Amino acid sequence: MNSMEKYFGPEGILASGVNSFEFREGQLEMAQAVFECFRSERPLVVEAGTGTGKTWAYLVPAILSGKKVIISTGTKTLQDQILDQDIPFLRKHLDPRLKAICLKGRRNYLCRRRFLEFCYQPTLWSKEDAKLFRRFQKWAATSPTGDRSEIEWLPDNFRTWMEVCASRELCLGQQCSEISRCHLTRLRNEAARAQILVVNHHLFFADLALRAREINPVIPDYEAIVFDEAHQLEGVITDYFGIHFSSGGLDQFARDILRECRREVKNPGLKSIQTIAQQLEVLSRLFHHNVFESRGGAGRYRFEADRAGEDFRNTTRQIAHALQELRSSVEPFSEKMETLGSLGRYSSEIADSLQSLIDQEDPSLVYWCELTQQAAHLNGTPIDVAPVMRELLFPKNQAVVMTSATLSVAGSFAFLRKSIGVPDESRELLFHSPFDFERQAIAYIPYRFPAPSDRAFCSEMADQSADIINKTQGRALLLFTSYRNMHEVHKLLEGRIPFPLLMQGQKTKRALLQEFRDTVDSVLLATSSFWQGIDVPGESLSCLIIDKLPFEVPDDPVTAARLDKLARDGKNSFYEYSVPRAAIQLKQGIGRLIRSSADRGIIALFDIRLFTKSYGQLFLKSLPPCRVVRSMDELDQFLKSHP
Repeated sequence: MNSMEKYFGPEGILASGVNSFEFREGQLEMAQAVFECFRSERPLVVEAGTGTGKTWAYLVPAILSGKKVIISTGTKTLQDQILDQDIPFLRKHLDPRLKAICLKGRRNYLCRRRFLEFCYQPTLWSKEDAKLFRRFQKWAATSPTGDRSEIEWLPDNFRTWMEVCASRELCLGQQCSEISRCHLTRLRNEAARAQILVVNHHLFFADLALRAREINPVIPDYEAIVFDEAHQLEGVITDYFGIHFSSGGLDQFARDILRECRREVKNPGLKSIQTIAQQLEVLSRLFHHNVFESRGGAGRYRFEADRAGEDFRNTTRQIAHALQELRSSVEPFSEKMETLGSLGRYSSEIADSLQSLIDQEDPSLVYWCELTQQAAHLNGTPIDVAPVMRELLFPKNQAVVMTSATLSVAGSFAFLRKSIGVPDESRELLFHSPFDFERQAIAYIPYRFPAPSDRAFCSEMADQSADIINKTQGRALLLFTSYRNMHEVHKLLEGRIPFPLLMQGQKTKRALLQEFRDTVDSVLLATSSFWQGIDVPGESLSCLIIDKLPFEVPDDPVTAARLDKLARDGKNSFYEYSVPRAAIQLKQGIGRLIRSSADRGIIALFDIRLFTKSYGQLFLKSLPPCRVVRSMDELDQFLKSHP
């Protein structure tokens, strides 16, 4: 018998032991392919449409392989599902001795030493923080894990967390007085003994970057990797294999230095260190001001150091000099004050990063800045991440599975292969969703509609959206490619539809989604992060409306650099980069509608370029296999037959 058929077949272990189990041919084939990947160590790429059951299709082979397997996910939602639902279930039915654990980035955990030191001399930012801190202290004293996710009542802007979390630059390792009670040490010991480690993409690539620099890794050694939600990999890899410097980070560093100095107030030798740290606080604000003024406002821009102005150059020289002075001033105290010594060594890293961003000597990076009202961030980002993967991941880890519901473009994996350097010898599989889209969904794209750049676009979208929402009695999610369109359509819909109208930004994402699920006839307008990773099965989401094709802004510095490189290489950058990226994002957005075999719904997309432009066919081929209609009358017919 096929090894996976024993588990996933119509008469297999799961079918006989699980009341709700449905045999799916695609799930069985995927599980067999994953098992063979672990055995043969030939990389595997799998697109598994919604409803295939891909999570079990890689978890079961991972458990049966006997290998130490990393499961890397793109969202916390999937992490929680695997740890809280799938693993306990499979442990019960497959292997009661299975050890699985979730690892997160260091800053998600409380550092006991930093917490105790902070309690001795607390510096709270507001009355609200002071009230929360009393409750926070009780949690810190009793928490078995120190994991921030345990305290859902703690707001994201609780600034004290940054004073007490387990940051790398402040870790004393074996010299720490709290090493025997350290949450991270205990967690890593458990991780070393576990067979399945569930992490997110950010932690995995942060760890890979540490290994590349020959710094102690965060994740224990492993034998196989599964990347779920692998369509996110290019963006995450970009974050961890470049250079970064921020005014906010420098300001936090200066505060850490000052806090350490305050613990030894009677030591006069620390006065000079305090003076330098105070100078760095001022310089961090000046740096932000210089960059902000030179660009004229918030946003993302290409960064050209030689055009940044004399004030900027003076500030960066002063920062570099102050960091150099700090390193030498801290040295005499580093043996007795380990934390201060660790910070002194970290000052060299900050200075090196800033200097590299000013010199801009690496042609493989695009240099850019991101400005907000709070901070200025300088970045050197890889234009092409494929060489990173080809050098650091695939040669050392051949048992690699990459899976998602959206990896292909019009049935081809070529874009994924090029963008993240998937080896030529890797195997590809594409499993369509088992849902009956022909029966369950209908897609509406109007015959005539203003172009997305037309001033009348939002007005016409609001008019037609109101008609559709009234037909579906609310139950609608509107996805936008820009905040501007979202706000304008929201303003036009207010008072025109008799259903609760929700909009991204009014509450936290979690609270908005919960209200949208609970209030069946509500209408939610959202952008960016709502295009993927959200799950609203059932009646509450019966209508999905999308403003236009989700092309990335071409003048974004990273996107522009990648388009420029393709053009220099003689490639058609629009068709080889912009169109595939938008097609995958569109598939993600549309994937929010049909989440179960019982779901029914309407997709409305107000971008007639699908029919008027040559690239429209690529998008149409990437849509689920549902009927596409061009008139509202046909929506009425669908709704009559699917009340």
